[in-house]
Amino acid sequence: MKMTFDGRVAIVTGAGGGLGRAYAMLLAQRGARVLVNDLGGDFMGQGADSSYAAAVADEIRGAGGVAIANGDSVAGREGADRIVAQAMEAWGRVDILINNAGLVTSRGPLWEMTDAQWETDIRVAATGTYQMCRAVWKQMWDRDYGRILNVSSGSFFGMGSGLGYPAAKGATWGITRALAVTADHHGKNVRVNCVMPTAASRMTHLLGEEVDSAMKRHYPPEAAAPVAAYLVHEDVPCNGEMFRIGGGRFRRVFIGITPGYRGKPAELDMETVRDNFAQAMSPEGYSIPRNSIDALDAEAGVDWAAFGAGII
Repeated sequence: MKMTFDGRVAIVTGAGGGLGRAYAMLLAQRGARVLVNDLGGDFMGQGADSSYAAAVADEIRGAGGVAIANGDSVAGREGADRIVAQAMEAWGRVDILINNAGLVTSRGPLWEMTDAQWETDIRVAATGTYQMCRAVWKQMWDRDYGRILNVSSGSFFGMGSGLGYPAAKGATWGITRALAVTADHHGKNVRVNCVMPTAASRMTHLLGEEVDSAMKRHYPPEAAAPVAAYLVHEDVPCNGEMFRIGGGRFRRVFIGITPGYRGKPAELDMETVRDNFAQAMSPEGYSIPRNSIDALDAEAGVDWAAFGAGII
């Protein structure tokens, strides 16, 4: 059967072009009512232009879909609340949130990075994700239904220049895991997953004409959208997962823990660490913790699960 979003209400941030537009268009094509959000600022986070969001909303309506536009910033509580309030006023609820908004202002050596660049990168991708999740969370929780997709980046693995962007995108992964674990712990039908997309965008031209052209050929935004849409569908089977997507491919990304080395606490010294470092580094026999409590040592003789129930 064809998967649809009939009757669902979605918010997509940063949807005035590129990946955000592709996500919004596909959700609308499959029956969702979509609030298209985009501040429309430049690559340095300056200015605002609501025409980006309006153009995509017009495109959706022109194709027979249902959409409204919003030009608020996700980076502050007031803007996030206005975005959600507009969707609630129009359609009565929010079923889906895709936190796509983000930008890169910090490039080059760390000693040249300004506090303003750091704060802008963190404010949009990390704080914006937090603010939007906060703004929809209570009504999803009370209705016992919601699908959130946070957008991280391959820069999480490390990149050659800039610090603010990978730091912000790493934060989106932490937000994803925390919310997913909380929803699971309380038995809520709220799913929060994350993607690391690779796709052509307004920013890829900064990498040069050759790279930008190759990205448009091999990594069009539309090739990443089906995975993103599946992860916000009612039938999505996972919670708290990350996927690398783009170019027609998708792969699971996870953080695992190796068995490592274990000795008696009082006897561990630097020489023992040195002599057993290779064992700690070996990925053989790794495990994937479900939460922070699951990552603790069972041998300690503490009922960590009972302890964790009070803090999740």
